[in-house]
Amino acid sequence: MKSKFISNKGSQRLILIYAGWAMDDKPFVGLERPGYDIAVIWDYRDFLMDWSFIRSYKEVCLLAWSLGVFAASKTFTAYEHLLTKRIAINGTAFPVDRMLGIPPSVFRGTKSNLDERNLLKFYRRVCGSKAEYERFLENMPIRPVEELIDELDVFLQGFMLGSGRELNWDFALISSDDAIFPPVNQWRAWLRTPLRMNEGPHLPMFQTLIDRYIIDKDMMTSRFDRGLDSYNSQADVQYRVIERVARLIQGDIAEHTGRRGARVLEIGSGTGSLSNMLDRICEDAYIEMWDIAGEAPVIGSQRQFRQVDAETEIMHQPSKSFDMIISASTVQWFNSPVRFLQECFRVAAPGAYVLVTSFVRGNLENVAMSTGKSLPLLSADEWRKIIPAGFELKYMCQYNDEMVFDSALDAFRHLRLTGVDSLGRSGSSVNPVSAIRRFEPDLDGKFRLCYKPVIMLMHKR
Repeated sequence: MKSKFISNKGSQRLILIYAGWAMDDKPFVGLERPGYDIAVIWDYRDFLMDWSFIRSYKEVCLLAWSLGVFAASKTFTAYEHLLTKRIAINGTAFPVDRMLGIPPSVFRGTKSNLDERNLLKFYRRVCGSKAEYERFLENMPIRPVEELIDELDVFLQGFMLGSGRELNWDFALISSDDAIFPPVNQWRAWLRTPLRMNEGPHLPMFQTLIDRYIIDKDMMTSRFDRGLDSYNSQADVQYRVIERVARLIQGDIAEHTGRRGARVLEIGSGTGSLSNMLDRICEDAYIEMWDIAGEAPVIGSQRQFRQVDAETEIMHQPSKSFDMIISASTVQWFNSPVRFLQECFRVAAPGAYVLVTSFVRGNLENVAMSTGKSLPLLSADEWRKIIPAGFELKYMCQYNDEMVFDSALDAFRHLRLTGVDSLGRSGSSVNPVSAIRRFEPDLDGKFRLCYKPVIMLMHKR
């Protein structure tokens, strides 16, 4: 395999793209995401790679495309500890399969008839439209046909390296007009994995996917840091979530986590609403509070605050080290809820409780319609799917809550003052005036922000 940086700014986070067959780095030139370096891997004639360039990163987000899904599954497991987001795009772990991948007859026909002319036909099918194909030709891969035939042979032989363990994917993205990997085969292959449907051909718009699914943590940190002073007066929905949480952890749960010697981890302490509640309920316990911004909301001999990226910091914690892990209205800002819950299970001691609140798909839907931006949230059913098997789901509630404003300007001001306007940034920035004008009132002339919180309480058997 070969690799090359598309963007290398010395960041602590990396977006790693496994390209498809017959590709090199050229079709990915120009991709960028603030706070991340970007590298591309291609050429699967063998699965050998010098991985020294990966070791300096604290977080790696993996985007595997087409036959790169299989290659990533078989070659990156040794560095899985660095991974947060893992997206499989228009491919499966079964590269040649009549029901779950590319049908064998199609695969063998491609290999038998491959020449320069048919390679261009393949690229045309990958791109879908004439306009996209012409854009693709401006940065077309330059690979000898003989090399590409050898690459196909590797997949035909089911070439397997490493431990044989598969990666746990956050979700699989399937394009409706994929002319390479039949969409119905992809759907069958990913029955146990959350799915995202995408309009378009086999070759997706990678910049759009990166902007949509990879969290801009640098901007998020600066926006929340700036909004700390105003958050307390604005975050009514989040406070109502905490009130529900407080009622939920009374009784046996509070007795278990509040005892002397118990260890409690709060992720996303913010301005301290949940921290102060825990301080009262878990008076004799040790409480560690993490947040990517701000400072210690509660101080005491058994209270510790750490300013960290909790999504990556939890990967470095000892196994079975906390009796309770609790997080309110925070994990929607993580790249990978899947990986986060897996780490919670590892870090939770036997008998521990894990209580997480977040928001589900459809949250602030009218804001997304007016701005074109939203967080890549899971549905309630998808949250159920990703809960590790060793957790017993004791309680789950998804409900609707809303805030009502007299004007669209007031609604957007509220979002800014709570830091929720940090929904992402891309090359085509949103015009705030146009977004406010597109924000539609209800029949009563009021402007509503519709939130969809979810609360989950898990118990480690």
